[in-house]
Amino acid sequence: MAPLFETGKTYTFYFGQEHGDSNITGQVISYESPLVKIETEGLTRIINCSSASFVEAVARLEGEKTGDEPKPSEEV
Repeated sequence: MAPLFETGKTYTFYFGQEHGDSNITGQVISYESPLVKIETEGLTRIINCSSASFVEAVARLEGEKTGDEPKPSEEV
């Protein structure tokens, strides 16, 4: 069976919490079930996919915008 997460691929991870839902997008550095190590915005984060807060992860297509990108500055 293939690994659940592919190293080098970008995913958006969704979480449900008591005070609202949240998400984080990052590139997978490594995966050792149930932990996923991702890099996002210069930070390395560890996500526990067996956590009750974890809802789903969505693989992003190469070059796909996630909505997290900074908006280009307006030119005069």
